[in-house]
Amino acid sequence: MNNKNQAYNIKEERNLELENIVGNLMIAQYQVDKLRSRLSERVGRYSSVNNKKSSMHVFKHNNKWYKVTTKVEEVSLNSSNNVVNP
Repeated sequence: MNNKNQAYNIKEERNLELENIVGNLMIAQYQVDKLRSRLSERVGRYSSVNNKKSSMHVFKHNNKWYKVTTKVEEVSLNSSNNVVNP
């Protein structure tokens, strides 16, 4: 038997848990890319339409109220990766 025939006779063992983790990572990366794209499109539109570049969400959990505010600004980076004022 030559090496080519031996390769076909090797039984492949699969780790389904590992495959699921890798699959979930690929899906998560795709979702992150899509969300970044949507966010950058929205930020670009806001700067030309109005000054509203923040969002607020209020919710209650275990009898406590929480307010989450998100502010988005487009920034530039110089060559040493330091943030330059927008």
